[in-house]
Parts: sequence; C-alpha cells; structure tokens
Amino acid sequence: MSNIDPLIRYLVSLKHEDSGTLAALRRACGKRLAESRNCQWFASISTWPADFLTATLVAQYPTDKIKKGEHAREYPHRGSIGAAWREYCCKKDPYPNTPRSHDPGRFYTERQKALFESRTPANVPSIHERFRTLLDAELERNGTGDLPYRLRGLVRMLVAEEVPIDIVQLAHDLRGWRAQSRYVQERWAKAFYGPPSGDKGAAEAPDERDETDEHVTQDQEDDENDD
Repeated sequence: MSNIDPLIRYLVSLKHEDSGTLAALRRACGKRLAESRNCQWFASISTWPADFLTATLVAQYPTDKIKKGEHAREYPHRGSIGAAWREYCCKKDPYPNTPRSHDPGRFYTERQKALFESRTPANVPSIHERFRTLLDAELERNGTGDLPYRLRGLVRMLVAEEVPIDIVQLAHDLRGWRAQSRYVQERWAKAFYGPPSGDKGAAEAPDERDETDEHVTQDQEDDENDD
C-alpha cells in the first residue's frame, strides 16, 4: 500500500475535512457505509468495507489533532495495534519491573518461569485479555462484526493516552484481517507478546509493514469468485 493509494491520500488529507464530516465518520464506526448518515460520499474514495472502517477509526482522533495533522504519522517497527497496545499496557503498568509487570513480554516470561518452578503465577491482567479477545474478533465481508466495536474502544484509549498509531499500517492490516493465513493477527500477537524491549530477541523481530500489494486477502478471493 503506497501513498498513491486513494485511501491513504484521503486519510492524510483528513485534516481538510470540516467538523461535521469528521463527526459523521466517528458515529459511523462499526456500521455499513450504506446505513451511515452523511457518509455515502466515501464510495468515491473506496468501496472496500475495510477501508471505510479504517476511516471511521482514524476519525476517533479529536478534531483539533486531526486539523494539525497529528493523526497521520508513521512509526517504523512499532506501527501495528499490537505494538501500540503493548505500549499502552506499559504506560498504565501499576507494577513496573516486577513479576506482576503489565509489560506483556516480561509478564509472560515470568509466568512461564513460575509454572516451570511449580509456583502460582500472577493472574493475567484484564488489559491483556482485552487484546486477546481482539485477536479473535471477526470482521464480516460487509464491514460489520465484533472487530469494529472492539477496535474502536482500543483506538479511543490509545488516542487518549497519546500512544502512537500508524494509520497506514492500520489500513493495510484491516484489508488483510480476513485472510485465511491470519498473518495480520499473527503479526499483532508477536508485537504484543514478544520479549521485553531490553532483551536481545525484541530487536530481532521488528513489527514491519508488509508492502506486498499482491497479497490476496479473503475479500479479494470472494470478489473473484463472485465474478
């Protein structure tokens, strides 16, 4: 997905939209384009439901931040929602640098160590369970399902805590969410559950953007079968 992609051009230029349009996009998150008020114009940009979902998620940024262009930054090697939610967990960590740390990499390393030593491990934080549920969420071909609802909540929390979200990566990932290989979910999981940032292994597996536009998603396969 490149900067000449109509969706990416639109997301970057979102700062030029008026507040009414941004509000309409916010309200439409999780809805089909056809049933969303004052949003039918989006069909001139893209007819992919996943693209409309991306636009409505990006619109969750406050209007003032969008107007300043603060919604459209890139974050190499930490752009996925998995990496962002991990950073959110670390920022909200009530037990830093302890076996109960909410840093996923550190927490699950300590958890496996406790199980190996026949000790009772700390309970999995609910903030982690929220992410696990997200990975299992469904995105229907028409853009509905439980993923939009769950992802909207996470995005709002990330925005509130000023945790970076790479919207280009998000657009790419939502287009590939329904792929049979589940490569997006796997990438998010690796970014979230990987080794602690100070470990050698963490630097060896960056959360990289897959720029291969030829990757066939489940939506594309369905469209080909319909023709």
